[in-house]
Amino acid sequence: MKPIEIWTSELKNGIYGGLKPIIDPFDNTKFYISDGWGSSYPSMKLRQLSLENGKELNTISIKNSVRCLYFNPDKSNIFAVSDNKIFQINRKDFSVIKKFEKGIQKYSDYISSNDKDTLLLMNYNANFLFVYHYENEKGFKKKLLSCSGIFRESESTYFILCPKMGSVQQYSLTNNKLKEVLRTEVFCNAYKSKSDKFYLQLGKVIEATSDTHERIEPINQIKICSISNPQNNREIKFEFQFDQFVVSKNEEVLYLIHNNDIWFYSLIKNEIVNKISLNKKARIVQIFEEQEMFISYEYDKPNILSCWKF
Repeated sequence: MKPIEIWTSELKNGIYGGLKPIIDPFDNTKFYISDGWGSSYPSMKLRQLSLENGKELNTISIKNSVRCLYFNPDKSNIFAVSDNKIFQINRKDFSVIKKFEKGIQKYSDYISSNDKDTLLLMNYNANFLFVYHYENEKGFKKKLLSCSGIFRESESTYFILCPKMGSVQQYSLTNNKLKEVLRTEVFCNAYKSKSDKFYLQLGKVIEATSDTHERIEPINQIKICSISNPQNNREIKFEFQFDQFVVSKNEEVLYLIHNNDIWFYSLIKNEIVNKISLNKKARIVQIFEEQEMFISYEYDKPNILSCWKF
């Protein structure tokens, strides 16, 4: 499959190490990025770009990289989390409503909310879930081990995916209790679908050395499981390496990404049905599957984004 390049846009800073492109859930003509490693702190911003032409529409000075975003369903509020601050942003005019600095747990990679007064935050390698009541700017920690996603189940309950534990935990905000609802193998990347299936890229733990931290290395295997039917698990092993995956909204296709390649795996036909390969320098950073588009940059030019149609 040969993709069609729609636009290329040169940014003031590179996005490597910053927020991966995230589409606006209420307006799919816009997406968000943040400046990444190598940028000078005073110049670092959260940026809103047009998906149609790549032009920069709005920016907010963060003076750090944004690690994760949460869009409130009221369509008015966005919470942007940097290393040590949380910004409440007016989505409509892209202005900062409030900046939270007091009592923030640092380095959160994942975020969810009850959409009233509380944020749930956690770092990938953290030993604690951080529950932050932003109205009174106070928070507390709940002991846990590692995180690759926080998914809201109801107003007061959340699924927390814990890769090192090989576990899906259910957290109750009402009584501050955890309960394991699914046990699986160690995994690294994870996604929860609207049909309540968990898609897990399995991994293996690499022990720490004198020069490195302990880490989970992805393996070429996806496990699909659910709480309601734990006996009906499905495992798919691939003959190639990948380190990201995206599940289509209708759950019929897995998009498997490694550097400059995307494989299209049909969950209906149980086979690879297409493949896209860009030039060897390209790095594919995000797929917007509903729009049939993806974003890339070249590894030595992370400030130049390209958008492609597949």
